[in-house]
Amino acid sequence: MSYDITVVIPYYNEEQSLDKTLEIIRQQTNHPKEVIFVNSSSADASSKLLDMWIEQHQEENGVHYRNIFEYTDTPSSSKNVGIRLAKTEWIAFMDCGLLFPKNWLELQIRYIKDSGLDIVSGVCDLSGINTVDRCCVAHTYGYQRKRVVIPSTLLRKSIFRKVGLFLENRRSGYDHAWKIYLKKASLMRGENQDVVIYYNGVNFADSFISLFNKMILYLKSAIAIDHYYTPYIYVVILFSLCISMFFSYMFIIWFMLIYILAKWFAIPIIKSRGIAIFRDHPLTIIYMLPVAIVMDIGRLIGIFKGIYFTILATTRTPKRKD
Repeated sequence: MSYDITVVIPYYNEEQSLDKTLEIIRQQTNHPKEVIFVNSSSADASSKLLDMWIEQHQEENGVHYRNIFEYTDTPSSSKNVGIRLAKTEWIAFMDCGLLFPKNWLELQIRYIKDSGLDIVSGVCDLSGINTVDRCCVAHTYGYQRKRVVIPSTLLRKSIFRKVGLFLENRRSGYDHAWKIYLKKASLMRGENQDVVIYYNGVNFADSFISLFNKMILYLKSAIAIDHYYTPYIYVVILFSLCISMFFSYMFIIWFMLIYILAKWFAIPIIKSRGIAIFRDHPLTIIYMLPVAIVMDIGRLIGIFKGIYFTILATTRTPKRKD
């Protein structure tokens, strides 16, 4: 059985990491038939650099490279462009800014053959590059945890005819929604622990400002996703807290105490499955709580912005005339 594969790689302002991505793609032990790079409205020289590289390496090892721009500006929409343009039976996803094995495709093909599944993903190992980044990782994915991710995934294109494409215009949340759609369609996704990818630099955010902005952007994008209730849980907690202020100050005191202990120690330890982050990087003990507070403020602002714009978009949608 042959495995003709199209690799889809969205990119945004990746002139610093593009060379490394191209180098690893070029050195794959199992060469894809085609690699489609989808420009997510980059404002730097990424596209020009990519065009120059493609001109020099086109059809090398039988691989056809394409650099596409269809005015998308989010990862989900850019991935969908690549899916639509792919002409092969199999599609694989990778992102710029990630380090991945030179035998990535070979390992995924082997997993598909051995398991009989139509879809397999690898895992991302997250650790962080500085104190803020490590705290962010501990609060989200877990320090030194391996998480199943869409980049590294290999699957049949027909999967998308069964479950639909990724949610359009989403910077985050579309991967969670896609997991739900796979489950509803009774499609099993394999998890190949031998395919481990890493961030080539910042894992989540390397400063309080970038963290704050990222949380607003990501949570705004996570609103109105079917069966994804986390943003609304935050709203309910905030609303309940505000109401309780009129009845019991003791409740507020206990809530703040629990919040501080949870965000400072409990959640990072649970998500990281241990205290390794505090042992390996003692400075995180000081930063962990401030990072959590900045994250939650950004979350709430992003959630309310997302709700506002979702309602605004709904009210502006013209009603269909029968």
